Amino acid sequence: MNRWRTELLVAVALLGWLAAPAQAGHNPAACPEGAACVWDQTDFRGDRTEVPSSGCLDSRIRSALNGSDEPLSFYMSGGCAGPVAATLAPGQAEPRISAGSAARGCSPTPVDSCGGETPAPAP
Repeated sequence: MNRWRTELLVAVALLGWLAAPAQAGHNPAACPEGAACVWDQTDFRGDRTEVPSSGCLDSRIRSALNGSDEPLSFYMSGGCAGPVAATLAPGQAEPRISAGSAARGCSPTPVDSCGGETPAPAP
């Protein structure tokens, strides 16, 4: 009787583990091919959003993957304005970032093409 009870408990535990839904976003591969994606939590966790090919995405950004063929720029505040928080080249990923907006195709030059302020180089 003990063996039967143990086998039943193991089977129920295994079925519960297999049936539990996976939390979305733990894997940067969840970003569709050719897209630029951001997550609202670090380490590619939480809600995933695709950055549009044009325009600005206002969002709480805590991790990102640039699967597009153009630079992906991040800004400290919303509206893709203000200081640039970071820029990811095509194919780059960043598991920990803190930004308020993102845009694709912006060139990180002294006068950023998306309107943000590029940080001055360290002296």
